[in-house]
Amino acid sequence: MKIDKIKEQIVTLLTLIRIRNCIMTFFGVLLGASFIDFSNIFTFKIILAGIAVFLITGAGNTINDYFDYEIDKINKAYRPIPSNKINRSDALMFSFTLFFIGMGLSKYVNDYCLGIAVLNSIILVLYGKYSKRLHLVSNLGVSYLVASIFVFGALANFDSGINEIISEIGKLQLIAIISACAFFTTFSREIVKDIEDIEGDKKEYSVTLPIKIGVKRSKNIASIFILAAILFSASPFFIPQEYFNLLPYGIFILIADLIFLISLTMHPAICQRLMIVGMIIALLAFFLGGFP
Repeated sequence: MKIDKIKEQIVTLLTLIRIRNCIMTFFGVLLGASFIDFSNIFTFKIILAGIAVFLITGAGNTINDYFDYEIDKINKAYRPIPSNKINRSDALMFSFTLFFIGMGLSKYVNDYCLGIAVLNSIILVLYGKYSKRLHLVSNLGVSYLVASIFVFGALANFDSGINEIISEIGKLQLIAIISACAFFTTFSREIVKDIEDIEGDKKEYSVTLPIKIGVKRSKNIASIFILAAILFSASPFFIPQEYFNLLPYGIFILIADLIFLISLTMHPAICQRLMIVGMIIALLAFFLGGFP
């Protein structure tokens, strides 16, 4: 019985941190690092950087559930906190534990990564507390957070100072492209998630974009940002091929872009899940493109 209880607690914590999202951010760090030097991505320092981002992401997801407790009782009663699988105060302590461990690990990567880790941790706390009141700002904030994962990974793979970073202009272009794609796609998905949660948000007097300007206009904005991501995904075809393998990239990014377009025709609940699938395939496309 004790083993079953431990298993149940582990499953609850993994659900709370949204383990799938955490795993994606871990591999996002490896992907960002691979654009600088693929041979280094499985070194101790890069793995440490990936674990740091994994933990900070989990902390952010946990504290978001802590602040969204009342809304989740309406929209997502199955989540660990509203379903009473974990005490709300325990979830808060768990979140801050993950934040501090993640920042501590970042310190052992380099100062650039520590700076990003501290900044992103602060943003995640502010996002959790104020996201439903600052509709557009919060969506922009979470989009930045996702985009910064690849920058974090790239900076983790630099051993020298700022001059070395600036000298790798071709590689920096790839980091900029994938970060831009991640930003636009995430912003679109955040709007779709707000559309999905609109009824619960109204009852909590939240001011999200769909409540402020309507569902139809919000869908149009989400579509514009997805189209922007698709346009940016074509950018690698215009940079020197010495930095990128275009054939495998082109095949998989086309599949991802088609999924993004199809998702926009679906119900919000299905749409935002399809976007996750598209993001995973897009990450694979960039990984294969950067494979030496």
